[in-house]
Amino acid sequence: MEEEINKYKENNMISWIKGRLKERTSLDGGALIAVGLVVLFLGPFATWAAYAAIAYGAWTMWKSEGSE
Repeated sequence: MEEEINKYKENNMISWIKGRLKERTSLDGGALIAVGLVVLFLGPFATWAAYAAIAYGAWTMWKSEGSE
């Protein structure tokens, strides 16, 4: 009996997920979650990358292209 209940719950959950994946709003929500996770986990890296880009840009503007 318990096995039948678990199988029913599993099938019901799969059906619910499949139904939600067909909706545009679910895809929009998934995209927003993905962007939020990227900012959360890569935010500190992005800050250091920005500092490095500013420093390298300033250095390349200061340095001449010639052999002087």
